Amino acid sequence: MAVDYPVLFSGAHTSGEGVFRNLTISGGEIMSEAPVSIGAHLHLQVQSSGARPPIVITLAIVRWKRDDRYGIEFVRFQGDAKQQLEDMLNQR
Repeated sequence: MAVDYPVLFSGAHTSGEGVFRNLTISGGEIMSEAPVSIGAHLHLQVQSSGARPPIVITLAIVRWKRDDRYGIEFVRFQGDAKQQLEDMLNQR
């Protein structure tokens, strides 16, 4: 689903910010100028719309890279973050 949600990310060798351009319950596409390697493990904070707290993905893996775009697979969510993400996607 095409979206425009800000995201903060960090990993063992990188950190930065970007924007989710495509998002599903299992992953998405981030646009960012920060250097990220394929296979990197990241911690993500997705800023949802409105005044809701960020959605926290405690483990996401970079599956592909093309210029300033990265394909991300979600592996582990914090608490009820997966349900929060599902609710957010269903409201669009």
